[in-house]
Amino acid sequence: MSTHSNSPLTSTSRPRKLSPQTRPHAAVPGSDRDEGSDTKRGRQSSARFQVKELGKETWPDFERMVEKHNGVWGGCWCTFFHLAPSEHKQWSGKHKEYKEKLVRANRSHAALVYDGPDVVGWCQFGPLVELPGRMRGYGDMDVSPPDWRTTCFFVDRDHRREGVAKAALEGALRFIAAKGGGTVDGYPIALPKGKKYSNSFIWGGTESMYLNLGFRPLGSFGASNRVMVMEKLFVADDVN
Repeated sequence: MSTHSNSPLTSTSRPRKLSPQTRPHAAVPGSDRDEGSDTKRGRQSSARFQVKELGKETWPDFERMVEKHNGVWGGCWCTFFHLAPSEHKQWSGKHKEYKEKLVRANRSHAALVYDGPDVVGWCQFGPLVELPGRMRGYGDMDVSPPDWRTTCFFVDRDHRREGVAKAALEGALRFIAAKGGGTVDGYPIALPKGKKYSNSFIWGGTESMYLNLGFRPLGSFGASNRVMVMEKLFVADDVN
């Protein structure tokens, strides 16, 4: 993942609550269109998924999936947002060790999406103390940081365009609500129209996926205007 500078905030108003009875289908990282909303395959695939939280018991499943994809994002192991700038050098080349250490200490959280016994994707989430990476942008935008962040998505290459990312984000929001709720930010990527892009390009999910789940744009989080900040207030009442 590359580091971006940040541009000013365009709005500071709080977003509306999401009604769990009217959650529509949304786009999946790794696809250039909204997935599953009009396809029989998408509806059937989403229904079979189970979501569990990353922890000591689910670490082996997460580990197996990440190793299948060579550490994801060049060996990141989904640690980029965990690392403060001063820690990058210390843990360079040891991301798996660092991630496992955090998970076993209950300092790394994610909603893992299962298809049978296998993890097929996830959405990483956590409070600011667990995910301090790329926080400078909030000061540049003159907006208060959120209580929670949803920072990264990854979907197994054999399960893209099946609703995995949507299931992961919904699962993350349920876990956040169970832990007390609060403001939740995400960092979806504006897809380049008419251009090809790699799946790693949309590590933050898509704008449509967040919009369809009730998030509201706050502004651009990158010099290229590709990374957006989206926020919503999420409370226990928003959970089925």
